[in-house]
Amino acid sequence: MLASLGAAALSFPVHPLEAQTLPSGFTRSHIAQMAAPTRMAFAPDGRIFVAEKDGRLLVIKNGALLSAPFLTVTVDTRGERGLEGVVLDPNFATNHYIYIYYTATTPTVHNRVSRITANGDVALAGSDSTIIELDPLRSDSYVHNGGDLKFSPDGMLLIATGENATSSNAPNLSSLLGKILKIDPRSDDFPADANRNYSIPSSNPFRSTVGARPEIWAYGLRNPFSIAIQPGTNRLFINDVGSYAFEEINEGFAGANYGWPATEGPTSDPRFRPPLFAYNRNTGDPTGCAITGGDFYNPKAPKFPNQYLGKYFFTDYCGTWIYYLDLTNLRATQFATGLGQLDGLTIGPEGNLYYLLYDDGTGIGGLYKISYNGVLAPQISIQPTSQLVSAGYAATYTVSANGDNPLTYQWQRNGIAIAGATSPTYTIPGAQFADNGALFRCVITNSWGTVVSRAATLSVTTKLPPTPVISAPFLGSRYNAGDIISFAGSASDPQDGNLSPAKLTWEVLFQHHAESNPNHHSHPFLSPVSGLSSGTFKIPTSGEVDLDVWYRIFLTAVDSFGLVQTTFRDLLPNTSQLYLATNPVGAKVTVDGAPRRAPLFLPSVVNVSRTIGVDTPQTLDGLTYDFYMWSDNGARVHSISTPPADRSYVASFWKRAGYGTITANPNPVQVTDGSRLGVTTVYWSSAQTKKVEVHVGSPSGNLLTSSPAGSFAATTGKWVREGTVFYLQDVTDGQPLTPEFTLDTVTLHLGSLPTGSITADPNPLITDPFGLGVTNVSWTSYDTKLVDVRINAPDGPRLSGSGPGSASAKTGLWAVNGMTFYLQNISDGLPLTSANTLATATLVGAGKLTLNPDPIFVTDGSTLGVTTVSWSTFGTTAVEVHIGSPSGPQFGGSNSGTASVMTGKWVKDGMSFYLQDVSNGKPLTAANTLASAVAHVRPVSVTTSGSWISAYPNPIRSVDGVNGHTTLYFTTDRKAVEVHVNAPNGPQFTAPVGSGRYTATTGDWVSNGMKFYLQDVSNGAPLSSINTLGIATVGVDQPTATLTAQPDPITGDVNKLGVATLSGTSTLAETLEIHVGAPNGVLFARFGPGPFSYKTGIWVTNGMTFYLQNVSGGLPLTSVNTLATAVARVTTN
Repeated sequence: MLASLGAAALSFPVHPLEAQTLPSGFTRSHIAQMAAPTRMAFAPDGRIFVAEKDGRLLVIKNGALLSAPFLTVTVDTRGERGLEGVVLDPNFATNHYIYIYYTATTPTVHNRVSRITANGDVALAGSDSTIIELDPLRSDSYVHNGGDLKFSPDGMLLIATGENATSSNAPNLSSLLGKILKIDPRSDDFPADANRNYSIPSSNPFRSTVGARPEIWAYGLRNPFSIAIQPGTNRLFINDVGSYAFEEINEGFAGANYGWPATEGPTSDPRFRPPLFAYNRNTGDPTGCAITGGDFYNPKAPKFPNQYLGKYFFTDYCGTWIYYLDLTNLRATQFATGLGQLDGLTIGPEGNLYYLLYDDGTGIGGLYKISYNGVLAPQISIQPTSQLVSAGYAATYTVSANGDNPLTYQWQRNGIAIAGATSPTYTIPGAQFADNGALFRCVITNSWGTVVSRAATLSVTTKLPPTPVISAPFLGSRYNAGDIISFAGSASDPQDGNLSPAKLTWEVLFQHHAESNPNHHSHPFLSPVSGLSSGTFKIPTSGEVDLDVWYRIFLTAVDSFGLVQTTFRDLLPNTSQLYLATNPVGAKVTVDGAPRRAPLFLPSVVNVSRTIGVDTPQTLDGLTYDFYMWSDNGARVHSISTPPADRSYVASFWKRAGYGTITANPNPVQVTDGSRLGVTTVYWSSAQTKKVEVHVGSPSGNLLTSSPAGSFAATTGKWVREGTVFYLQDVTDGQPLTPEFTLDTVTLHLGSLPTGSITADPNPLITDPFGLGVTNVSWTSYDTKLVDVRINAPDGPRLSGSGPGSASAKTGLWAVNGMTFYLQNISDGLPLTSANTLATATLVGAGKLTLNPDPIFVTDGSTLGVTTVSWSTFGTTAVEVHIGSPSGPQFGGSNSGTASVMTGKWVKDGMSFYLQDVSNGKPLTAANTLASAVAHVRPVSVTTSGSWISAYPNPIRSVDGVNGHTTLYFTTDRKAVEVHVNAPNGPQFTAPVGSGRYTATTGDWVSNGMKFYLQDVSNGAPLSSINTLGIATVGVDQPTATLTAQPDPITGDVNKLGVATLSGTSTLAETLEIHVGAPNGVLFARFGPGPFSYKTGIWVTNGMTFYLQNVSGGLPLTSVNTLATAVARVTTN
């Protein structure tokens, strides 16, 4: 009764009571009350072992809490430390082993797993055996302790450890913190080490990794508060408490990295395993602040309805709820609400759900059970209790009930309903002596029935509770992290006068978030301590880094009558703002191990330790930067103590040096006008730059041009001199025009190579009947002293000669077509060899050869056709037509002029006709072929009506790599026909025509496999397959080509420049170009189909790429039209 008075007289706010809701047919019952419960474990005989934070392991037997604890261990109880884990050995029934996880105080503060042997309901004296000693804990951080223990189906012990508010521990494989550990306590791999009494499972993923602790099974966890294993499937779930954003349910896999501190919540980063399910701390359903427990509903003897089988039940410390997760669709559904601050959840072996309740305001906790009985009428789970209060003090009555919702409540006083008293709690604000002896009960009703609670008595006494007063710290005091806080207080009592320190109890709670915040919660900081009127405690400098924190100091006094009164004082933090920035702007920083994008403001409690850092190198806008220094001269990753005033921290980076090349072509520059000034094209490329400039004469000389990173070219004016130097300068971010930022240079030289040209007019000759004629030979030479014109060879008969410049000479009546004139440089006695040939001119005859018709369509089922061969020539005296080759069977012949001859029906598909110049006895060789033609014979199927359709050419040559054009040939005797595309009723290509023979040419839109249908539309016949007279299917040939750069490798000069010969061949492309550096780079050559070979100047650099582009029909210079590439390799001796 006195305890009830004390509770009613508390002066600090407790968590508001909510109406508890459960699904219909479920009931909630209170098993036992205890202080700060943390974990529970079920024995095969039905006993329940419950761990308390202060180091006691309790036993509940036959539904009752035994008065004597099973054992008590000495623990550090600050913050989240204490006795945090318990699990029974799988063979507990025979070996009686119990394993516990607790914060040991010696030799340094650290977490330890020990094995205890049970002797009935107490521990066997002297049976405590250390299994594993974990890493030492920080002296200034008391949170993120983990602590859950489970045995896997293979008999291995799983241990969940928190990262002790040091985020770098989580990904560090040399630390045991922030991990799931897996060990075998049945054997010992380390007999010489008293702190490691276990063996390493052979399947542990890091047992052979150099530098890694072999105990680690999974890592990258922040505070894995609890773990659960599903019976049957053996799936492991890890409940990891989040930081700012998400709470996570992770599925456990050997070797998995769950990403803390680099990521929190859902992630697509392939380095990390994303959570199976995550809920946001602020939005969505559910919301909460700390996932504290979870278990699978797969008991041996299920009692819940079938809809709950296989579901994963989980709870949140701030949420006061229980949800369950459907593992087939990963959807979470609310199960129960208003339960209070839950610290753990387990499915009992008999099929009921158990949870631990811990109120951080009162320090009172308990074990509760949720079971299913199918009863829908109201059932009372917690009865109201009688109250003893002082006159003028409040008295509060509470009832808790289960049943089908909605439940209605009506409180009665002495059997009479109290107006407005319709909630689970009823408070009398100030009890008077007239209320003494009054009886209070509650009537609870739903649609299934009514139940009435027990009546509780109100006793009002004249005795008054003591009045505690906190004199230090002063009201409104603030703190810095690291401060030593002095507290002091006293209490007076109306009955006992001033109370001794023995009647005083102090407690400190660390508060997180404002009380108005739904995620507000508290952490134990200083456990209740009695017998003091004053004392001190130290504020840690690390741990929780949120700004929304404070400390609440409680002073409780009790008088000789057992009356209790509590008061409290809040201690708020001093704060300042940290500003994190980078130079250049926009690089990433890490804050307490988590990546953030700078610049950012970071509010923080004064003197709290924060860890700031950067990754290096980093890429911004395509450039690579290396870390140089922090503005406070700290290391790349270092801890800072939050200063009392706002402060900036800037991380500076050096941009990695840019790199590039610059060349010129031509170089040497050939000057032929005597000016000693020339024109060249400058080529450059750069990377790891934002902007480059080309300067002339020096790094800061006249600007030629500028560009971003990449490959570019620019042509000079006619001002390049011998020795002109071009400088490629990196001017990224305003870098100065100094030699330090010169990427490359190229020096220009002038050259005067002899050049020349030669022509003949007329060409071809106008010949007499003997094939002889006269022509005028003209030539020009530069940078020569003396030239000769020779006939048919470099050292052939001399026609004429001259000095440099232009000259001409006329032949006699002896010139013949096919004769070649050689312009030879004989300056300074140069020999008459091809090396000194400046130019040539060849006299050529002319001729034309055609076939009509071509193609030749045959309808008699044979493959032979008839055509007329026609030809015309000039500049010749005699020609012949040969079949199959220049020297094949002769078909016809004539003098100069025109002629035609019809063949017999013996022309085959592909047969060639050659028009040969046989003037003056010229041989029948390819050199004397004036023209040629190939016959195309196309058998066609003729319908009974004599109709057919064909296409030529077929296949066709593509003009753009995809489409081309052809000509359709068709014959019919019907009244009306049409040609349709790709189907009898497809797009119409020709207008209706009557009987006869027709041709029609398409545009450049015919694609590979396109069909043309000849349709009979006489008398309105429908466009259907029954009226199809013929079909022509057209194919499309694609252009092909090869390109090589020889020699390979090229031997370069002192400037690393070389000469390459580009050669290859092509088919089906009408026009081709070679470009340098890119498909749309500088044009080097343009030519038609067939073999080709071109020689560069001395300007080829190592790695220079040449692109062979199909530009037929105006195709664009893109990679789609690149037929081949060649990369030059240049080496130097």
